[in-house]
Amino acid sequence: MEEQNFAQILSAQQSVGDCLLATVLEGPDQGRQLLLGGRQLLWPSAPSALLVRGMDALGGMQSPDICILEGVRVFVQPLTAPVRLVVCGGGHVAQAVVRLAQVLGLPVCALEDRPEFAAALEQAGAAQVLLGSYAENLSRLPGSKGDCYVVLTRGHRYDLDCLTQILQKPLSYVGVMASRRRAEVLRSQLRESGAAPEQVAALHSPVGLAIGAETAQEIALSILAQIVQCKNSTPNREGFTPSMLKIMTDKTDWVLATVVARQGSAPRSPGAKMLVGRDGLLAGSVGGGILEYEAQQRAQKMLAEGQNCCLVEFSSQGTGTGAMAACGGTVTLFLQRGEAMQ
Repeated sequence: MEEQNFAQILSAQQSVGDCLLATVLEGPDQGRQLLLGGRQLLWPSAPSALLVRGMDALGGMQSPDICILEGVRVFVQPLTAPVRLVVCGGGHVAQAVVRLAQVLGLPVCALEDRPEFAAALEQAGAAQVLLGSYAENLSRLPGSKGDCYVVLTRGHRYDLDCLTQILQKPLSYVGVMASRRRAEVLRSQLRESGAAPEQVAALHSPVGLAIGAETAQEIALSILAQIVQCKNSTPNREGFTPSMLKIMTDKTDWVLATVVARQGSAPRSPGAKMLVGRDGLLAGSVGGGILEYEAQQRAQKMLAEGQNCCLVEFSSQGTGTGAMAACGGTVTLFLQRGEAMQ
C-alpha cells in the first residue's frame, strides 16, 4: 500500500485530535520532520534519528517554540483543529456573519430549518448548509476543539435547543445573540438541564464586543471581532486550514513558509504559515507587506532552482528590503518545498 503523504495524515489527525509537528531547522537533517499524535509517531515511516531520540522532549511542548536537540535547533508546533465557524440561524445578522467570515478566511457551516433562509446562507458563502431541525443536525455534526458556535436563531426556544446540543461538544467559542435579561434566563435553563457550570460561564451573551453596533453588518463585525480576540488570546496552535490541506494534497509545486521565531513588533507569532506557488500566494499569511512579498520571492526562487528548504531572517537592522520587512522587529521564516514533505 502506498504511504500517505503528510497532508493526508495531518488532515485525518486534525479531525480527531491534537498533534505536534517538529521540523529540524539546521544541520545535516535540515528540513526533516516528525508528526506526533498523542506522542505516537504518525509520519514519516522513517524519521530522522535526531527527532526520534528527542521525541519525549518534543512531545512535552505546549506552545510553538524552538527546542534545542543535541545542539540543533528544532521548531516545534503543537497543532489543534483549525477554526470552523458554525452559525445557527439564517436571518440578516447570520447572513452578515457568513459574508464577513469569508473575508477573514473562516470556513462556515450554517444551520437553518427554513428552506428560503438556508438558500440565503448558501448564497452568502457558507461552505456547508444543513437544512432541518437545529437539534437533530447539531447532534449529528462532528465537533472539534477549533469550532466556534454563533447562535442567531429567531426565538428563545430554538436558541435553547441549539445550546443544549452545542455545550456537549468540544469547542473554542460559543455565543448567542440575546438581551442581558434573556441571556440570564438561558443560563439558568441550561444549568437546570444539567450543563456544567464552567460551560455555562463560557457562554458569550450578549454576543460580540461592545462597539455600539446597530446594523446587521456592525453586529456581525462585533461578533467576529470577539471570536478573533478569543482565538488569538492563546499561543498560535491553530493547525493547517482546509484550503491549505487541499492544496498540499493535490499539488507538490508549492513552498510552505512558517514563522519560527520573532522579536520586537513583528506582525505574526511563531506558527503562522503561508503557502506559495510559482505564481504567488496560494493560502495563509506570515504578516503581509514587504515581509510577505520577500518571502514569496524567495519561495519562487526555491521552486525555480529546486532548493528543498532554507532558514531566512528579516530584521529591522541592516539594509535592503529585508530591513523593512519586520516592522521594527525580527522575523525568522523556515521555507520548505512541497516535494520534500511527501
